[in-house]
Amino acid sequence: MGGGGKQRGAAQRSQGPDRLAFGTIVRSAPLEEGGELVVLDWNEKAVEEKVAVVPQEPDIVEDPNPRGNTRGCRGIRWHRDQLIAASYHTLRVYDEELRSVGALSDGLMVGLHEIATTADDTVWVTSTAIDAVIEYDLIEQTRRRAYWPREMEALQEQFGLVPLPIDKAADNRLNFLAPAKTDADSHLHLNAVEEHAGDVYALSNAYGAILNLSKAEVVLQHEGLEGAHNLLILDDDLAIVNDTFGSIVRFYDLAERKLQRSIDLTDYRWVRELIRWKIPPYLAKEMARKVGLRDHSVAKPLFVRGLVRDESHLFVGVSPAAILQIDWQTGELVDAYQYADDVHVCVHGLEVLG
Repeated sequence: MGGGGKQRGAAQRSQGPDRLAFGTIVRSAPLEEGGELVVLDWNEKAVEEKVAVVPQEPDIVEDPNPRGNTRGCRGIRWHRDQLIAASYHTLRVYDEELRSVGALSDGLMVGLHEIATTADDTVWVTSTAIDAVIEYDLIEQTRRRAYWPREMEALQEQFGLVPLPIDKAADNRLNFLAPAKTDADSHLHLNAVEEHAGDVYALSNAYGAILNLSKAEVVLQHEGLEGAHNLLILDDDLAIVNDTFGSIVRFYDLAERKLQRSIDLTDYRWVRELIRWKIPPYLAKEMARKVGLRDHSVAKPLFVRGLVRDESHLFVGVSPAAILQIDWQTGELVDAYQYADDVHVCVHGLEVLG
C-alpha cells in the first residue's frame, strides 16, 4: 500500500500545520489492501499512525469494478477532537492516535466520497453512487435531511435528468457496486459537498457543474469541472476545485459565475519529477486499452484528488500518493511529501488536524 514517504526536494521548506491526515485508495488492489487512513507529522514528514480502511458491516466479498470503487479511505474531517473518515458505506470515527471510537452507517450511504461537518454536530455526505447528498446527526446518529437533485424539476429541465429508481427505505449499501450503475445516463456523480452562507452546494463531476442544492440551481458549468474532485468555498464566494485530469487547481468566482484563475501543477519541477518515469508506461497501457488489449481503465499519473485549506496554504493530493503545499494566493509551491511510488496508490481525503 504505502511506504514511509519521501520529501524529494520540494521548494523552500516552511512551517506548516503540525499534523495532517490523509486517506488513500489503491486501484485494482484486493479489498483488504485497498487503502489506509494516515496521520502525518507534516514538519518532520514522518508517519505517526496509520490504519487500513476496509468496507465492513456489511462486508463486500467481491468488487466488480477494478478502479477505486469500494476501496480505501475517502473524505476526512476533524471534528471535536475526533477524525471522521469515510469508507465506501460507513463513517468511521477515530481519536488522534487512530484508535477506533465509533462508526455510523445507513442504508443510503452508498459510495461515499467527500464529507463536510457543521457547527451543529452534523455531517453532510456525498452518497455518490446514488446521486444524493445527505445530512446526519453525529450525536443522535440519525438521518436529518437529504437532497436528491435528479428529482429537482429545474435540474431535470437543464440537464435532461430522470430520477434514480431506488427504494429509499431499503438498505442500498450493496446494491450499486457494478460500474453500469454509475455509468448510466443522468448519473451526476456528486462527489463533494459544502455548506456556504446557509446553502448546501455540491460538485457534479459528470456534468461539470457546481450546484446550489438549497435553491435547486446550477451556479456555474465549466469544462474544468468535468471529472473534477473536491470543493472548498471561501467567505468571499471563491470556490476552489481540483481539475483532476487537467492537473490544475481552479478558482471560481461564484458571485460572477466564472473561472477566476488556475494553478497548473505541472509548472512545478517537483511534480514533473514525481511523474517523469510514470508517463511512458501509462501511455503504453492506455494505448493497449484503446485498441482492446486491456479491458479496464489505467491508473493515471498525477490524478489530482484531495484538497484542504490551512489559512493561506492549500494541501493538494496527487498520484502516486503525494501531497503538495501551495500558497494559494501567490501560487508558490511551499513544500511537498511523497508517500508511495506506485501510481495505483492515490490520495483521496485530506484534513488538517487541530
